[in-house]
Amino acid sequence: MEFIKAKTILTKVKYGSEWYGIDYNMNLYRGCSHRCIYCDSRSNCYHIDNFDIVRGKENALNILEQELCKKREKGVVGIGAMSDTYNPLEKQYEQTRGALKLISRYGFGVSIDTKSDLILRDIDLLKEINLKNNVIIKFTITTPNDDLSRIIEPNVCVSSKRFQAIKKLNDNVFL
Repeated sequence: MEFIKAKTILTKVKYGSEWYGIDYNMNLYRGCSHRCIYCDSRSNCYHIDNFDIVRGKENALNILEQELCKKREKGVVGIGAMSDTYNPLEKQYEQTRGALKLISRYGFGVSIDTKSDLILRDIDLLKEINLKNNVIIKFTITTPNDDLSRIIEPNVCVSSKRFQAIKKLNDNVFL
């Protein structure tokens, strides 16, 4: 994976708490390999060349820890607004898992947007965070039809797997 330089990882969200239930926004990766036909993050207005290539942010976890420990106000960190943090490279690099450990350590909550059942790997950390602060998980499910899902979201787990992940998360995190 190619890594790009980052000066900051965490940004304060102006209207996030009222609109989306978040106080901060974070993207550990730039780009997305899902290739969903309806994706607005591919728009030229974001000025991301080759959006289909996922790039990691260099020293993301070190930067994030420095930023979290300086925050006076604990809040909910939104992950995955521009690119799915549970992309296939996350299996190897575990930047999201590392970020969740830091979020838990510093007492923040988390809101995750995803289309991946890889989130199930982090049930232990989501349970831990949920004991201290809010955990919000949002899955995009465009159709209950797996065949259609494979067409409009070609590089994502099918909808039936997402429904199974929702059930497992509900049964294990939100007790």
